Amino acid sequence: MTNKLFSKTGLVALAVLVLLATVVIQMAFRGARVDLTEDHLYTLSQGTRNLMQDLQEPVTLKLFYSRKATEGVPQLRNYANRVEELLREYVQASGGKVTREVIDPEPFSEQEDEAAGYGLQAVPLSMGNKEVYFGLVALSGGAEKGENVAVAETQTDTPTTDKGRQEIIGFFHPDKERFLEYDISNLIYSVGQKIRPKVAVISGVPVNGGYDYMSQRPGQSWMSITQLEQLYDVQYLGNTVKTIPDDVGLLVLILPDEVSDDTLYAIDQYVLKGGHALVFLDPYAEESAQGGGMMGGGSAPRSAYLETLLDAWGVEMVPERFVADEDHALAVGGRSGHPVRHLGILGLGEDSFAPDDVVTANLKSVNFASAGALKLKDNAPVTMEPLIQSGINSALLASEQLAMLYDPKVLYKDYQPAGEHYVLAARITGEVKTAFPDGRPQPKAETLDEENAPLDVMSESIVEDQPLPVEATVSEEEEEEVVEGESVDAIEEKPQIMASQKPVNLIVVADTDVLSNRLWVQVNNFFGQQMATPFANNGDMVVNMVDNLIGNADLISIRSRGQYSRPFTRVDMLEREAQASFMNKEEALTQQLQETENKLLALQAGKQGQEALILSDAQQKELARFQQEKLKIRKELRDVQHQLNQDIENLGTRLKLINIFVVPLLLTIIVIGLRIRQTRRQH
Repeated sequence: MTNKLFSKTGLVALAVLVLLATVVIQMAFRGARVDLTEDHLYTLSQGTRNLMQDLQEPVTLKLFYSRKATEGVPQLRNYANRVEELLREYVQASGGKVTREVIDPEPFSEQEDEAAGYGLQAVPLSMGNKEVYFGLVALSGGAEKGENVAVAETQTDTPTTDKGRQEIIGFFHPDKERFLEYDISNLIYSVGQKIRPKVAVISGVPVNGGYDYMSQRPGQSWMSITQLEQLYDVQYLGNTVKTIPDDVGLLVLILPDEVSDDTLYAIDQYVLKGGHALVFLDPYAEESAQGGGMMGGGSAPRSAYLETLLDAWGVEMVPERFVADEDHALAVGGRSGHPVRHLGILGLGEDSFAPDDVVTANLKSVNFASAGALKLKDNAPVTMEPLIQSGINSALLASEQLAMLYDPKVLYKDYQPAGEHYVLAARITGEVKTAFPDGRPQPKAETLDEENAPLDVMSESIVEDQPLPVEATVSEEEEEEVVEGESVDAIEEKPQIMASQKPVNLIVVADTDVLSNRLWVQVNNFFGQQMATPFANNGDMVVNMVDNLIGNADLISIRSRGQYSRPFTRVDMLEREAQASFMNKEEALTQQLQETENKLLALQAGKQGQEALILSDAQQKELARFQQEKLKIRKELRDVQHQLNQDIENLGTRLKLINIFVVPLLLTIIVIGLRIRQTRRQH
């Protein structure tokens, strides 16, 4: 039997059997994955899996990666392997809705032209002149190379796509590795939807331009809102709406200081049924009084606290106080013409941002003006995660000091740092109850006359700046209803929701001026086109917030993941210890050198004439002693470095021995033990 097995025919038969077994095993376990990494880097989160199952359209992913050009860059190649493996997981989780292509765009090839057609750009390597592609293109529907998305509106005002949608990630930078899954999931989700997400805005300031009564012409839209209009279907609601439309993916509130009780109730119900909200409050909204605003002349800056809803959410903005921060104060023009640091106008950097939240992780600078401070109330039912905080040398000053402030130096009079970080923007999550336990608020008996009625800024701006599409047919009664901010759905009262149907997800920002152009972007008119030159990341922050909140609960649940590159912590510790020892000895050498020089100067001070040029015996002995000490310390420095190298080498040797001998030995012992156990059972 043994001879037959080892004959030529037997070996061939055995090889064929092994090959067939391998094929069968591969087919049987095609979808099997075992992720042994500590942070499960190759395992998609449940939120991503839900998104892949809920895609409305098939999505094609094209990864453009210059494989040949990065042969000498192991860090980038390793990261590219991880991206490819993760994309393979997306394909598997989608159940056929996502397909993947990997393309190497070599120079002067059709593949490079294709990458350029999609808007990808080659990035030069720092160590040479080579340029590499490492980006991702996501296509849905009938989108083709280099085509922009065409959006048409039907009679029902529902946006649909003609040729699909196209989105790109220009370059996978290793520094943004923690958010790799979020970026890819967001990309796929964006193109996998048939319609553009709808964002509803309720604002107390004319963020979409409105009408400037002083100049008698339409005002300029805020660039932060213009960016949103380019990405989403933005609709402006009045301050007296009674319901929020069901198709609204995100509600943005900007200085909601004059909204009606009906609107507050509508916002409350929208949030409780699972709607997401982005809220901009302000203890002193300077932009609400710029140029007289919509009030026609010189009104004082307003404030918005939204106490009715924030009380139910368990959050508050400290009343009548703004955050003063000396460490981040920006310089403005003073009365004397010289720049003066303004305690209320803050330029916050990366040290003030939450590093593990996708909204703020990649921001560099955001400017605030007279921002408030958010606090979590006692026994609050929600969790507040700070996104942006002030520095430790901050204080809360009275907002009334900002009125008629001609010299910013006056603010320093009452400034005493509290040694506390104040929260300027935060994410609010948790289960909440309604702010209206007694039901929809009843209309007040007294009605304001037409002269004293609060002006509905956003409703009027709609009439002035946003005429209805020609295709739409609207009756006079319906048009009047739009102007007044009423909703047809308000006629049919829906059952009140008393508690959140799922955990709410809100972002609250304690500043409205952060949206205004003056704090982050310079806008110039260039031959009829607006040219925006940003000098801060305020606009990026707003887009990140909207992008994150509007996705859905699954997309929001995807947070930062671990790093693919794992440092040698033991080696790092050895290097830190050696560096500390090296610096101590180097400091001792420097100190002895200074002492020697002082002694030589003291001995030289009493000499005159030709004697000053000749070293005395004492000086020569001191120099000789120092030279000996210097050689000794330098030898000790070399010993420290040598010992570090030796420790690292010994550590590597131990690891090699473990991998070569100990692990196989353990496996052998385990196999022998199992064999002995099996033999005993048979007998």
